[in-house]
Amino acid sequence: MTQAAVPAPSIHLTSFACPHCGAHATQYWYNARVNKYTDENPVPAIFSEERIEAFEARLAAAKEESERTTLEHVIKLARRLQLGEPFLGESSGALYNAPSLANVFVSRCHTCNRLSIWLHDRLLYPPTMTGPAPNGDLSADVMRDYEEARAILDRSPRGAAALLRLAVEKICIELGAGGDNINKRIADLVSKGLPEEVQQALDTVRVIGNEAVHPGQLDLRDDRDTAMALFSLVNFIVEDRITRPRQRSAIYEMIPPGKRKAIEARNAKALDTEQ
Repeated sequence: MTQAAVPAPSIHLTSFACPHCGAHATQYWYNARVNKYTDENPVPAIFSEERIEAFEARLAAAKEESERTTLEHVIKLARRLQLGEPFLGESSGALYNAPSLANVFVSRCHTCNRLSIWLHDRLLYPPTMTGPAPNGDLSADVMRDYEEARAILDRSPRGAAALLRLAVEKICIELGAGGDNINKRIADLVSKGLPEEVQQALDTVRVIGNEAVHPGQLDLRDDRDTAMALFSLVNFIVEDRITRPRQRSAIYEMIPPGKRKAIEARNAKALDTEQ
């Protein structure tokens, strides 16, 4: 018996594949309401990194519990806003009678609890993603570039390629590469023993991503397939350099401490013999 297909996200359903986590889950629907900003606070509060750090400095110096509690709340809210994702805020009596925002709707996934935003019957957020899902070991900074590249792949393959080139440069830095540009950083990793297949993957994303920004022999304006392949290369790089070493280390840590010390002593003896 064939398995029933999971329903795609739809304004007409209460259960579908979540646009965020992909789970076939119950979706809770909300309408949206608007509340005008006051003259004292006429624009939305968007916190810069510098302003958040100033609040954190105040928190470190604060002595009164009430001040600490207030600052902790503000910092937590600011950090969450900085992620750029919608979430359910605290309700207040002032919002109870606020007018609804017609034709705009919000769904919340029962599984991951994240929100999706709809205009009429069209999903606005999160943007429809194409390309391979990211390796879970990508850092938060690189993950943002990767996901942005997935979001724009169909509209701008060359834009996606340029973002993936940026992601690869950040990965090189995270791997401890020296140098003042991506080419020198890859060369530094090679000098430290980087496997050839990883070097080739890095240079492929580097060169094609650079061609996307400064067209030469390659024109990625409509080359979706080439841009799509770069996602897999980024995941391969992270799998080889980060995921597998982490997994090996985690398994090695399962060996009893005494036996690990014996292994280390054996290795040290072997090195002394070679010298």
